[in-house]
Amino acid sequence: MFYGDYHTHTIYSHGKGSVEDNVRAAEKKGLKAIAITDHGISGYPDNLNPEDFDSFMADVAESRRLHPDIKVLAGVETNLISCDGDVDLPQSFSERLDLVVCGFHFARVPSRLTDFFDFWLPNMTPLVRSGAKRIARNTDAYIRAMERYRIGVISHPLRSCKVDLKVLGEAAARLGVYMELNGKSMCMSADDLRTLAETGCKFICSSDAHESERVGDFSAADKFVAAGLDLSLIVNYNGEPSFR
Repeated sequence: MFYGDYHTHTIYSHGKGSVEDNVRAAEKKGLKAIAITDHGISGYPDNLNPEDFDSFMADVAESRRLHPDIKVLAGVETNLISCDGDVDLPQSFSERLDLVVCGFHFARVPSRLTDFFDFWLPNMTPLVRSGAKRIARNTDAYIRAMERYRIGVISHPLRSCKVDLKVLGEAAARLGVYMELNGKSMCMSADDLRTLAETGCKFICSSDAHESERVGDFSAADKFVAAGLDLSLIVNYNGEPSFR
């Protein structure tokens, strides 16, 4: 029922399989598309190294050649690293990609001290990260990132980085960015999902697979249905999404 899985990782970041492993798994499960979206690109531990980018693209191209019946997209899950909406994806790399996913990851520590103390550290401190000012700053950071970069998907909303879902959803709807239902880190409640749906934004359901065996895990959609929401709001359900 799902057209493709648009968030998967390989050994180029901290996944356990190759590009080819993920593509074979997707094909075996009857998917028509798969995106390889490794972390970065920064050279930071467990992120895609800039010097490995050509090899990454070559592996994607080879899988396309070997598997003409499935659409293989080259993507990245870039890291949100500042209140200003900075991400660790140089423009020169972004231009060569089919898809850019963006999320906050505690394992990606900003290199600038101001970003460390003003953005990363507060989101790691439970007593701070849920405060109203912090939520507003996080929300603004995501919106600035969506406005500045060609981001197509916000990955695992609310994980480690609390936001105002109504404000973020409205911006995502305006900019044509999809909000992710993440099979590995589904942090949104039924009320959260309904709040987002009311903004008019669209959703995308992905596995966030770090092992090829988990490619095609769309179990996060179960929570969407349980919230009383229509699967037609999920862009890769019975159809092919269009990314910025």
